Order: sequence, then structure tokens, then C-alpha cells
Amino acid sequence: MAKSSFEKALEKQQKEAKRLADKKQREDRRTMEDAARRERASSIINGQPMVGNMRMMDASAEEVLHIILENYEENENRYVSGDESDFPPAYQSSIRLELEKLSMYGMISNPQVYVYGNWELTLTLQGISYFEDKEKAKENASAAAELQKRSTSKKYDVFISHANKDKSEYVDLLYMALKRLGVTIFYDTEVLSWGDNWKQVILDGTATSEFAIIVISENFFDREWTEKELHEFLERQNSSGQKIVLPLLHNITLDQLKGKYPVLGDIQVIDSGRFSKEEITILFAKELIKRYKEL
Repeated sequence: MAKSSFEKALEKQQKEAKRLADKKQREDRRTMEDAARRERASSIINGQPMVGNMRMMDASAEEVLHIILENYEENENRYVSGDESDFPPAYQSSIRLELEKLSMYGMISNPQVYVYGNWELTLTLQGISYFEDKEKAKENASAAAELQKRSTSKKYDVFISHANKDKSEYVDLLYMALKRLGVTIFYDTEVLSWGDNWKQVILDGTATSEFAIIVISENFFDREWTEKELHEFLERQNSSGQKIVLPLLHNITLDQLKGKYPVLGDIQVIDSGRFSKEEITILFAKELIKRYKEL
């Protein structure tokens, strides 16, 4: 029996309704998959470390970006395309996730993956320079870590080693001149306080000072702790190979110095009789600036 026009219209409506329902179901499923993929990509990205101000990418994202860059022909629009065979088999089933991550990392824009495995995208300037930027960030982070290490291990810019008998006549005034530089100074009069184990405090000072100005006079000779301080600084200087000891002769000759401390014979010295305290301060500032430029 032939179907009536009403039945035909109804059947057509039902087919259309089913088609629309199937389409909506596919769209909903795709929306859910996209959301799950974005959530997965976001969780991976958020787990990656920051080096300086740059976020490092995960290994698979880096490998996929490297392949994309190999396909990039440096065209004006930074457009890149290819097919799934460009990627290792391990990534072919997850290429949408990898491109989602690269998009979130800011390496690419407008990624598209088609039914037959073809893909296309636009590289960002950040994506093009990522690997170079990564090396620079690592180098900068390494330098910053070294600077932080040095700044935490070196509490004082300079240690003033001297004989107590020279304090009032010379060393106090030298300390005041150096203090005007705004540097951190280990000067026992200022550092030691009531109840301190002064021997330990001084040893800690020798270990945490960048430089040591050694005020060497006849009063310095044959004093247990002045010579111990000198020994500590010379040991550090010899082990590190870096300049630490800055000898300052006070009312003695170079021959007297060499006769008493032959080990200082090859080290350049200055004489308090030839340089004012202000000039000595300037010379020290130059040494400190050179040291910081080395970092």
C-alpha cells in the first residue's frame, strides 16, 4: 500500500530529526573531547618548570615543535603544513593533544588536523625562537644561581684584618672611609658583640668575605690572630685561584714585609704612606666592581 503524503512527510521529519540528533550527539562528543584534551594539555603545561621568566615545554611538545620547524619553509606568513607521517608513530594518535599543548605554550596558532591526517598551523615568533630562547634562559638561570650562591656565601664585601694597636691611629679612619662606599665590611669593632665567641665569629668572617684588606705593620707581626687571619685568606686564595688578599703596608717597608712574609713577595701591595684613605677606598671599589663583572 502506497504511503500517503502525510506519512511521507512524517517519515521525512523523523529522518531529519534523527539526523539533527546524531549531528548534535557528534558535536557534543567533539565538544567533550576538545574540553578533555584542553584540560589534559593544561595539566601538562602547568606541571612544567619555569626557568627565569620562560616556561620550559615537556619533551613530547619539544619533539613535535622540532619536527614542525623542520617543515617550516620560512614563508612570510609562517604557515606550515604536512601529514601525520611527519611524526613518529607514538605521536600520530595524539597529534591533536600535542598541537593543543603547543598552542597553549604560545608556539603556534590556528592548528587544524583533518580527517585524512593532514595538518596545518601558523608558527608564532616565540615558536620559531623557542630552542634558542631556552638555551639563553638556562644560561641566565645558571648565572643567576651562581650569583645567588656567591651572594649567600659571601656575607661581607671586605674583611679588615689589622693589629689592635693600629685601630685608633689608622684603621678606624680607614674603616669609616670604606663604609662611605655602602659596602658590607667585617670590622671586629662593629661586628663583635657582648657574649660572642669572638674566635668563631672572626673565622666565620674570613670564610664569608669577598676580599681582605690586610693592614700590615710592625704591630701585625707575630700576633696569633692577625697571622691566623692572613693564613686563612691565603689558603682560600690559593685554593680558589681568585684574588682575595689586598695587602696594605702601614709604616713598614716592602723589604720588611718580604722578610717576615715571603709568601706575600709576589703579591702587589700598596703603602698607606703613599695613598690616602680616600684613594685606597677608590682602589678597593675598582676591585669590587671588577669582581662583580666576572659573575
